[in-house]
Amino acid sequence: MTHARQDIREQVATTLRTEFANVYTSRAKVLFEQDMPAVLVYTTTETIQKERWDTDGFGNLFRDLEIAIEAVDIGKDDLDDKLDAMAETIEGLLDGWEMPNMKNAILRFKSTETDMSIDGNKIYGAIKLTFTITYQTETHNEH
Repeated sequence: MTHARQDIREQVATTLRTEFANVYTSRAKVLFEQDMPAVLVYTTTETIQKERWDTDGFGNLFRDLEIAIEAVDIGKDDLDDKLDAMAETIEGLLDGWEMPNMKNAILRFKSTETDMSIDGNKIYGAIKLTFTITYQTETHNEH
């Protein structure tokens, strides 16, 4: 059985693969020029919003998970525009998104951050879109 975080990463990646060829569910993926443009889907911080002891000791855990979706590309003076276009596509694909088999999960768009790096005559850029998803997991306590 996989953790819900892994399922969420995989389902988000599946949605993004409808528009992007190179989508990976890890930030540890080594990218080469032939891999670009690429999209990395990974999770960062997860906090428990409400846990079973807030009720009768037998309820679900309510979790808030941050999901980072990082679009990476190589370019010249058009790189900002390329990254913004990728971000717009990602935002559109995830607007109103529902997690299959977890219809109670709520995805919210939180922030965008852009970064660039110059290596010789090549400019690499990334735009990271951060989302939060609130979902529930069952506990294993029995009455």
